[in-house]
Amino acid sequence: MRLLIAMMKHETNTFSPVVTDLKRFEDWGLFYGEAARRAYEGTGMPFAAYLDLAKAIGAEVVTPVAAEAMPGGPVTRAAYEHLSQAILDAVGDCDAALLDLHGAMVSETTPDGEGTLLERIRRLKPGLPIAVTLDLHCNLTQRMVENCTALIGYKTYPHVDMYAVGRQVGEIVLGTMRGAPAPVMAWGNVPLLSQTLCQGTDDQPMRGLIALARDIEAEGALAATIFGGFALADMPDAGTSAIVVATQAPAAAAWRKRLLDAAWSSREDFI
Repeated sequence: MRLLIAMMKHETNTFSPVVTDLKRFEDWGLFYGEAARRAYEGTGMPFAAYLDLAKAIGAEVVTPVAAEAMPGGPVTRAAYEHLSQAILDAVGDCDAALLDLHGAMVSETTPDGEGTLLERIRRLKPGLPIAVTLDLHCNLTQRMVENCTALIGYKTYPHVDMYAVGRQVGEIVLGTMRGAPAPVMAWGNVPLLSQTLCQGTDDQPMRGLIALARDIEAEGALAATIFGGFALADMPDAGTSAIVVATQAPAAAAWRKRLLDAAWSSREDFI
């Protein structure tokens, strides 16, 4: 088995005058090929979890790029296309893609950096199993969901469970390749632009929502995520959202509704 493992992350504040070009990625962390594997192997990142899963099953790994930049203004056209193309060029004969993304990337060419990337991958290789990890501050879009196999977000802020969620979603996707039931996803959002400082998962209201997501997983969901969203990205899907990965569509939809209803009922506490 040949697995594509890549990282492409940026939290974009569309109101910021700071230019996010390729140099800004280089200053924070930009690695290619074997250097990408060396940089993140053994860390607490989703990228490392993917590498460990691949090693456990004896899979061959291709790591075209691991890129992350400090939050700032929109990613330039040149930087976005360069990083995206590095991943697209590696899709080739890969059997699955395990992607470490953010969920709030806006570039000069698209308001949905992750969704556009995933759509391009699927267009290039329809049916490719794709696992995706996203930040708790993700602005979830239909394009992201439609163009991957399973998607999950962090359950902690500050983020200390990145490796765990990477392993969880990676196991879901690799499991389907070994004959496990194909996952289905139910997602949605509510019209709430939550203040980031109200999204700490040790405090209410986020603590209760995270507990509910964990309860839903204990009830049988493969993965359940509530995203606080990133209100400083001026794009149509900004805000609070939820997604549930399950083996049955009705159950996924019911669990998603519980998460969104709970988030909406707590809206006053998110302002």
